[in-house]
Amino acid sequence: MSAGLASIIQRRRSAAGGSAKETGLLPAPWRVGFSRLWWRYTDQDLDPLDSDLTLLELCTQPLAAWPVRLDLSITDLQNSLLVDGDLTEFAVQGSRLARHDVEAEWIENQVHAALRDAASANGSSDEEIEHAYAALRRYLIDHAVVADREVRNLERRFPEKDTNAQTYVLRLINLAYHARPAREPQEYLLCPQCGNVRSDTLASCATAGCPSGTPQPWTAKPLAVIYEQHRATRKYIHDPGLVEARIIDALSVDSLAWMVRVTPYPRVDALDVLIEFLLPGANGVPQVVETWGVDAKDQVSARLLGRGFTWPQTPACDRRYLALPAHRAVQPGYISDLEAELDGRVAGVHAIDENQLVARVKERVKELAA
Repeated sequence: MSAGLASIIQRRRSAAGGSAKETGLLPAPWRVGFSRLWWRYTDQDLDPLDSDLTLLELCTQPLAAWPVRLDLSITDLQNSLLVDGDLTEFAVQGSRLARHDVEAEWIENQVHAALRDAASANGSSDEEIEHAYAALRRYLIDHAVVADREVRNLERRFPEKDTNAQTYVLRLINLAYHARPAREPQEYLLCPQCGNVRSDTLASCATAGCPSGTPQPWTAKPLAVIYEQHRATRKYIHDPGLVEARIIDALSVDSLAWMVRVTPYPRVDALDVLIEFLLPGANGVPQVVETWGVDAKDQVSARLLGRGFTWPQTPACDRRYLALPAHRAVQPGYISDLEAELDGRVAGVHAIDENQLVARVKERVKELAA
């Protein structure tokens, strides 16, 4: 049903913009969801749903308030699917699991493709491509809004152009951001923790898990354009990437550099972080003695996360961690629900919160150095 709602909302937006191309029946995922729910009502001796409008109204209510019993955790039952006509975070996650999130398909997938294209074009070796990809992905995490002046600096760093004589980097920016004409300096309030734009100094940050803080004024100084991050980029790349960035930054410090090598997004995003422990080898050349892999996930439902989680075949890792942001891990039952879903699906992957992961790396450094 979440996937169907995503399609309905996308159709509504297209119609409002005058570009609707589909008419007729409601989206197939919605019709499948309605049918399955109808039979569940019948199996539980309840009066079946009588219309799509009735079901749409139910979608605005917490799942725990639905008349029918649903196979969901207590935590998941507190969520609804729609708020103010838009998908909730829970519904977004469900839709992505169903492989039918329209906005993700059109925006996130395009942005990821543009990221890979820009990295491939600006690297002559696997290592250079990997570095370019990591730098550009981190740029999207660090910059919720950016002026064209800074984008030009990024183009000079990654100058390769496509067949239309446009840099691959500019194509990436145009997909991931909305371009707004502006020739005068523009004032913004940015959250000091997550970097997202805040509306005023009094409102708290709306980013999940963000500790907020007093927003910091920032002045964009454009030549002609300001780029403001597309909503889908923020939801699917920027916000989930914050936990990755925190882990990478916490481990990329001088006190660990002599023994820990951190590779962001190895093999062009096979994992989020590759951690290699080093010891002096022959002729003083550091040798890798142990490798840990980290895939970081920030999702509202532990059960849906576990059902959709996979681990890549490469690179080989001695330890494999599914890292969670602290604000998810402290939720009662989150880790136990996640581990229950992972059991039998993915072997050898340990769920851990971001702070525990960093602590374990530091402990392992002491053990290996002893």
